[in-house]
Amino acid sequence: MDAGEGCALSLLTAVTAMHGPAIALAASAASAASSAASAASSAAAGRRGGFDPGSTLPWAVPLILAAPLVGYVLILGSVRSRRGAANVAMATMVVMLLATLLVGWARVHQSAPYKSSYQWINILVASTGDQRFQGFGIDLGFRIDHLSLAALVTVMAIVIASLAWHRVAGRGEQGPVRYHVNTLLFALGAGGVLVSSDLGELVAFWLLTGLGTYLLLGHRWGTEGAGRRGQVALAFPFVGDVALLCGVALLYSRFGTLTLDSLFPVLTTTLGVGLKSITAAAVLIFVAVAVRACIWPFTAWQTATVDAPSASVALAAGVWPVLAGSLLLRMLPLIGAAGVQAPRIAGYAVGVAAVAGPLLGLTGVELRRSILLASSGAVALTLLGVLYPSSVTVAFSGLLAVAAARAGMVLAGTSAAGAMRTVDMRATGGGWQRMPASSAALLVSAAVIALGGLGAAMLRPSGPAWIAFGAGLALVALSVFRPYFAVAHGVLRRRRAFEPERVRDVPSSVALAAFICQAVGAVALVAGFLTGWVGFLGAGGHSVSMGTNVLWLIAPLAGMAVAAAAFGVRKDRSLEMGATLGDLTGALWEQAARLYQRLIARPGQQVVRGVEDVAVPTAEAGVGRAFSAAGGIAGSAERGLPWVPTVLALAVVLAAAFALVGEGLAR
Repeated sequence: MDAGEGCALSLLTAVTAMHGPAIALAASAASAASSAASAASSAAAGRRGGFDPGSTLPWAVPLILAAPLVGYVLILGSVRSRRGAANVAMATMVVMLLATLLVGWARVHQSAPYKSSYQWINILVASTGDQRFQGFGIDLGFRIDHLSLAALVTVMAIVIASLAWHRVAGRGEQGPVRYHVNTLLFALGAGGVLVSSDLGELVAFWLLTGLGTYLLLGHRWGTEGAGRRGQVALAFPFVGDVALLCGVALLYSRFGTLTLDSLFPVLTTTLGVGLKSITAAAVLIFVAVAVRACIWPFTAWQTATVDAPSASVALAAGVWPVLAGSLLLRMLPLIGAAGVQAPRIAGYAVGVAAVAGPLLGLTGVELRRSILLASSGAVALTLLGVLYPSSVTVAFSGLLAVAAARAGMVLAGTSAAGAMRTVDMRATGGGWQRMPASSAALLVSAAVIALGGLGAAMLRPSGPAWIAFGAGLALVALSVFRPYFAVAHGVLRRRRAFEPERVRDVPSSVALAAFICQAVGAVALVAGFLTGWVGFLGAGGHSVSMGTNVLWLIAPLAGMAVAAAAFGVRKDRSLEMGATLGDLTGALWEQAARLYQRLIARPGQQVVRGVEDVAVPTAEAGVGRAFSAAGGIAGSAERGLPWVPTVLALAVVLAAAFALVGEGLAR
């Protein structure tokens, strides 16, 4: 068994052991509900002559998480062939999608969220003190509203498309069983994040999804490059995961609850909890959102892993913005209760990221890196729209569109690069003549990404946010259409050991996988402009009224026009300029790394070595001599005990320090 499988199997074993009572309870509840549902269904059929989808909720809701868990165990424990693993993984995701659609059918006319929970741990830890901290309990809770249903459908469409693409285009990848196991682990964690009703449960599934992401992006083992990718994919985003854990822990220490429905009403009414604690928790959670959404300056953990399997890169690039946006949407009451500082920090951060990301996308000529950087600006624009009450629903719908189109563009771009045998955009071209399906997929994806933040911009608030929206829309359109024009237009030149006439389009199943993502993205983009969809999601805000807001189309259209003019007039010159800027950026980054190594890392290492090699042994030797001397003169009255005052002074200092820390924590 591989190391990644062993790690995942250990985690699965722990999760299964921990959730044993919950699973048993869910099974018994599902059994009882099944009999009740059959009776209710018969009665409903007798009364109305139809099927009542609400009767399926007791077992359909847990099935959303039970399906990937069962599929994970089946593949990990029994399947050993590539085709068998692909079939089980695809069947699992189809079952998960059908369960979600069934729940959506049952809740389509219900505006209130559906809530259910299964008790797991309930322990009495104290008999005195605050009642909130006398017991320790953890429940497996579900909270499903229209927003989570829309996010679930988007995530599952991306996963299904990635599995379908990898089945044909990734047949040469190593470890096919391992890939499908990690994909189901990733899907389990993503589904748990979207349906969790408790912040503790959300953090657990968030970390599980992070583990699945690391295993997917570090899928190719045995090479130095794969090892570096694995380190980046694990260490860099772990900073955001730790920030989320700290933020949730801070909330629990102040309010004694992690359930969303009981946490938000007491944010501003709990005695002894001020704006400092709430602001700190809000900022920590926003850091987790920014890191995992992969907006600038946290884009490195995806752009540094573009050499990983393409389906894995598409999964991480498409699913994580949805999870990050859902977390930000849930935490809006917390950010609002934090006063003006937390919203201001979040707004300025995503505003800068909306401009800096696509600007960096214009540097360099690596196809996949350019797509990720350009689309990161669109993700930042939609997150900026989520922060404002007037555009929250439209912006979230735009976020779903950008996430799906982003995954589809990565798949389509990788297909084109594989057929043309290069990821250098200077050597690509002729896509409409030789690869029309992939070129069309790139065009649709670029259009959806460029227009993803348009609805939020039209509902812009008063203030400087319109600057970020205007500049961001133009730069995103310019940067995201750059890969499309490089691949689809121009001349595909002959290179050594490469004949352009041999380039053929990808099989229909591979093209269909990319078109699934683009179709979901286009539907979500158009739906954001419909009043019925905005009311269905029910997150607040209002739909877009075109009118004079149609002037906002000038920004993305201007970006598209500049990209078309640059590639239509001087394609080679514009790409060479991008390559030069990329080399300059890389040189500046290397210089900054040298300065960091010279001014910070090297002195820090010298201090550490000095402490470890000199100070610690000297202190240990001194303490040993002091205790030896004390033992040798214990019975002598003539000689003093110099270590006694030292110990007493140390005790006084520690007592004072703990008193100050305790007073600060109490405040």
